[in-house]
Amino acid sequence: MALRAPAKFLIFLWLWLMPAAYAQSEAQEKQCARRISNTLGISWRNAYGDLKGASVQSGVRTWLRSAGAIETLASYINTRFNPVAGANLGEDMTYFAVKYILKNQLPWRDLFIGRYHLNVTNGQATSDLAAPALGYFNSEGWKRRYRGNEGEGYLLTASYRTLQNTIGLNLVPAPNNASGDASSTGRERAECRGCHFDSPYALDKVARLLPRRKGVGGGATVVLVPVEPQVLFNGVEIKDHEQLIATLVNSQAFSFWSCSLAFQFVYGRPESACEAPIFDACVDAFEREGSMEDALASLLEDPRYCQVGP
Repeated sequence: MALRAPAKFLIFLWLWLMPAAYAQSEAQEKQCARRISNTLGISWRNAYGDLKGASVQSGVRTWLRSAGAIETLASYINTRFNPVAGANLGEDMTYFAVKYILKNQLPWRDLFIGRYHLNVTNGQATSDLAAPALGYFNSEGWKRRYRGNEGEGYLLTASYRTLQNTIGLNLVPAPNNASGDASSTGRERAECRGCHFDSPYALDKVARLLPRRKGVGGGATVVLVPVEPQVLFNGVEIKDHEQLIATLVNSQAFSFWSCSLAFQFVYGRPESACEAPIFDACVDAFEREGSMEDALASLLEDPRYCQVGP
């Protein structure tokens, strides 16, 4: 015959365990609040207090739209898109463009193809329907920063930064080739032409779709010039600068790179193979909604981020 505990004893045991279970749950919520708040650069105590007992992760969307989170994310993206800090406001147009996109809850693609003007004096962004669909790539400050020193005026540096910012292309700079010739002819040598002419993302071909540097030194300017179509991306003919950027942001590589940025912002490291379901959910959310907020929310709202639940 099975022994059964008296009902009074079971009630007492439940009442004794309930505070401990509640305390454990509250501790988990506080730990989750600290982790998310630290990631977003906001006060965890204020954020936790605002929820009034609701799940911490239910506040993610509100927090992502806060001034503190927007500031943190804009600074992060700026450091990822630019190798060193800008010498002036004009050189940090990426930072101001990201703030504009996030504050106005615009699609992330508009960072690169939006029609807006960035003031190099104060960093303010304003919508400009007459502007080319080039996002911050059209900023005079950005173009001056990456005008480079190529002999014929091709913006090779801007070419690489364009590919890196949109699809995460990562190339390791090489010293001058064996002949010491860094001209366009020298770049066609076997040891250089892979990255410059033969790759689907050939730097020289991309540069020929961009504006051109005129002059040298501090007085150099960047001017618009007629361009000839270039074949890139495994056989696609690109006719001009706007089509180049549009093609990049419409690619799967753009979605993958955007979620890579989101993942590294949230976790502080690149994703691993075993985290494919989490990463794929981010890509799905990003492609469905088109905003960086949705990409980040898919990661921050996932129960696995705070290790909540069984």
